[in-house]
Amino acid sequence: MAFAHYAASFPSKFLALVDTYDTIASGVPNFLCVSLALYRFGYKAIGIRLDSGDLAYLSKATRRLFITTAQKTNLEFFTSLTIVASNDISEETLVSLNQQGHEINCFGIGTNLVTCKTQPAMGCVFKLVEIENSPRIKLSEDVIKVHLPG
Repeated sequence: MAFAHYAASFPSKFLALVDTYDTIASGVPNFLCVSLALYRFGYKAIGIRLDSGDLAYLSKATRRLFITTAQKTNLEFFTSLTIVASNDISEETLVSLNQQGHEINCFGIGTNLVTCKTQPAMGCVFKLVEIENSPRIKLSEDVIKVHLPG
């Protein structure tokens, strides 16, 4: 539902963060469904953003899903949807991704652009744990990221 609401609010700028739960089994397929619906209303999605996991593998698997969708729907623009990657990207990360033959079009480089290794930044993430006294759980395919309320 979140993708649908986001797309309805920003139909001409739909770029979805797809790695919250399971990127390949859930995030990208849900993005593609919403993108097809947007297309029926005259809009074209921009693409997806990957912010965790094996960025090279996930980008290649995502591109394959884009190509398969383009072939099944006869909508060629799906083959060229943008894949953005972030997640503490550094020079070493870029070299590694290039060696692995990634399918990433755009990199979000923040922390490693404005800090140096001798004065590192503190990485932190805000986890929603409750809404109006009702506990919330964070689900992820990465067990370390699962947050149990209470």
